[in-house]
Amino acid sequence: MFFICSCQSEFPKKTKAMNKINTKKICIIGAGRVGTTFAAAILNANTTGLKLTAISPGSEKSLKRAVKILGEKAGSVDFFNNNADCAKFADCILISTPDDAIEKVAAEIVNSDPGIVKGKIFIHFSGAKSLKVFAAVAKAGGYTASIHPIKSFASIENSISTLPGTIYGVTYPENKDKTTKEYINFFIASLGGKIIEVDDNKKSMYHAAACVASNYLVSLINYAVKIHESIGIKPEDSLNGLAGLIEGTVANIKNLGPQKALTGPIARGDTGTVKGHINEFKLFMKPGEENIYKVMGAETAKIAFGNGWIKKETLKEFLKIFS
Repeated sequence: MFFICSCQSEFPKKTKAMNKINTKKICIIGAGRVGTTFAAAILNANTTGLKLTAISPGSEKSLKRAVKILGEKAGSVDFFNNNADCAKFADCILISTPDDAIEKVAAEIVNSDPGIVKGKIFIHFSGAKSLKVFAAVAKAGGYTASIHPIKSFASIENSISTLPGTIYGVTYPENKDKTTKEYINFFIASLGGKIIEVDDNKKSMYHAAACVASNYLVSLINYAVKIHESIGIKPEDSLNGLAGLIEGTVANIKNLGPQKALTGPIARGDTGTVKGHINEFKLFMKPGEENIYKVMGAETAKIAFGNGWIKKETLKEFLKIFS
């Protein structure tokens, strides 16, 4: 069983800018990396418009970790082992469970007592799931939305400190409630974030882009480390050597955009260098392990051509090399 504490926290007085926003009691269902990060961020926010009152962590392990990370401020929050009980004490319910559990959790709360839902805001953090997972909530009179932080949550401590400045993909239902939208805008601004709106029927494509930029970047760097490893360079030495290159490239992308940040042999039109790479793959790596290099090479050649850095004949030669 989880413990329940009912200590009251102290919040700063409202400022004039906040007078238009009614303070909403917030509960978080799911105390994984995302849920715990937002719990800490809400507790640290210097505004009375956000008041975290309850958390349903989902497991004893998650509970203990959340209490440890939140420290003394955990004393201002009630912890429940029942999602519906948690939702009773809130006006805004943040569901930060794994994607496939969102619909089940929402339905569980509605089925326990539809009266819990009416007039409350239900928000999930999934970048991929549409608002259809909240169909039961909407039918019971609740308001729905999703906010997806475009951010990696590999470490809770790091995520808490770097959350300000995050961009959020926000999705509202077609018949969006004005008050709900205003509160979500306020919620994100209070945490130092900015919003881009995402259509509900286009969320999978939106999320695919995030996966490519984050998850596939990890795979791509791991691929580079494997290439080094094939010629006897230790993974730790490889990563230390590549780190500066990676960081410099990310900085260039931020400053110049992805097209103009391109450098290297393809950007210079060095077809001979690229042919040498592929020949070396045959010597030092297993058959087929050059495929990622070829796929990425073809895309890189198209960028170089689009920038006007290589001629059409050179583009054709690169595409033939990568075929």
